[in-house]
Formats: sequence, structure tokens, C-alpha cells
Amino acid sequence: MGLTGYLKEASLVFTGEGRMDTQTLFGKTVVGVATKAKAFHIPVVVIAGEVAGDYKELYQYGIDAALSITPGPISLRKSLANAEKLIADAAERAIKLILIRLEK
Repeated sequence: MGLTGYLKEASLVFTGEGRMDTQTLFGKTVVGVATKAKAFHIPVVVIAGEVAGDYKELYQYGIDAALSITPGPISLRKSLANAEKLIADAAERAIKLILIRLEK
């Protein structure tokens, strides 16, 4: 099943990349995924190693929220060494925010 087949069954999409910034507009996967998800009116959350620069411009391309995996300044070495935990923590923060909205 391709991406479109999965999207027909989805109510939320998580996608990610190493660094989300204005370069993301130029052929990176998250914009392609977000564009397809929006065709089905599905919200899109991006989890990135870093959210930087004019990333807010990306919201007009179907991305609803963007979260960095790092809770503050961190070296690349430490980030890579702890990537699994950092990504899981960022996903948990995103889900908690979504649940707050759903409880209303």
C-alpha cells in the first residue's frame, strides 16, 4: 500500500527530519507528506532534530505543528547518542498536546 492508501485510514500524521527550516520547502519529504495529508484534511506534526530559521513559513504547506527533539541547547554528538529517547519524548509531548485539545 502506498502513502495515499495509508492516509485514507489515518486521522493524524507524524513525520520528521533532521533540521526543519526554509530549506525544507525544496524537496524534503516532510513537505511532500504534508501536502498529501492535507488533501485528506489530516493534521500533520513534524518532529525534527532542530526547528530553525523561518520554519513558520512551512505552516502554509500543510504542516500543523513542529517540535524539536531537543529540550534546549545540546551538542550534535549528545543528540545523536540519545536520538531514540529524544524522539520518543518529543512524540509524547505532541500526543499530550493533542489529548488536551481532545478533552475539551
